[in-house]
Amino acid sequence: MELTVDHLGLAIAGKNVLQDVSFRWQQGQVLGLVGRNGVGKTTLMRTLTDQYRAQQGGVFLGDAALCHHPALRQQLLYIDPVNLFFKHNTLAQISRYFAETYEQFDAGRFARLAADHDLPMGKQYGELSKGYQALVVMALDLASNVPFVCLDEPFDGLDLFIREAIVKNVIAAVANEDRSFLIASHDLRELDGLADRVLFLRNGTISHDYDLESLREKAVKLQLVFKDAEIPQVVRVHGQILNVRGRVLEVLFKDYDPVVEAAVKAAEPVLAAPLPLELSDLFRSEYQDNEGERVHG
Repeated sequence: MELTVDHLGLAIAGKNVLQDVSFRWQQGQVLGLVGRNGVGKTTLMRTLTDQYRAQQGGVFLGDAALCHHPALRQQLLYIDPVNLFFKHNTLAQISRYFAETYEQFDAGRFARLAADHDLPMGKQYGELSKGYQALVVMALDLASNVPFVCLDEPFDGLDLFIREAIVKNVIAAVANEDRSFLIASHDLRELDGLADRVLFLRNGTISHDYDLESLREKAVKLQLVFKDAEIPQVVRVHGQILNVRGRVLEVLFKDYDPVVEAAVKAAEPVLAAPLPLELSDLFRSEYQDNEGERVHG
């Protein structure tokens, strides 16, 4: 099963918030959604689930448009952390609400997941700490048995053990149940270990869609030092400077083929050392301007 977002567009109060957003989301994949603050990540999730009605494009499950087949919305779940209807309800009441809404909801599994974290079913959601609220949302996502799930900043402000519990549940769900997650997060390190692909949202659209495994097969991050202050042409043309510390450059080459490698060697760097390529490097590459033509020495 595949969910397709096709040329999605949304304007709020006359301002274009989403413009021509397109991507494919296959069942069994974890997608990361990243971008600067206020770029529209939450708005995109609300639009996917029809909280906001898109003015252009649509969301399709297979060949069927969700706007024309409302029953298919049961295949896509987004529990909006800001607009929750069940803040003052007990976990038992919340479980009943979800059982009435989602045909595949497993109330027994929800109760077991709550018990795993010592969460009593008679406890009100609003009385729980932020971390335990996040675990309740995760338990609802899993017990709903919905194939496509949107998570909005699921790691924000949580302690190590709760973060690990959420990551463990996501990995197990994808591996064993063919579930799929779209995770919007500023926690790039957590996403780096979870996501199969990462979508960069910029200026209201998807500016890049990276398959992280494929990218790491051809991309290289190097620490470089050159004799002269002038930055060699191979760096300016084929690389992107991520950081400068005196004469030391950290440079990302997204397509480090033999030709680029030979050109780097021909520039005769004093130091050329490979560095681990992280998702934060791609984020910096996407959202910062490149450095100037000279290294400050």
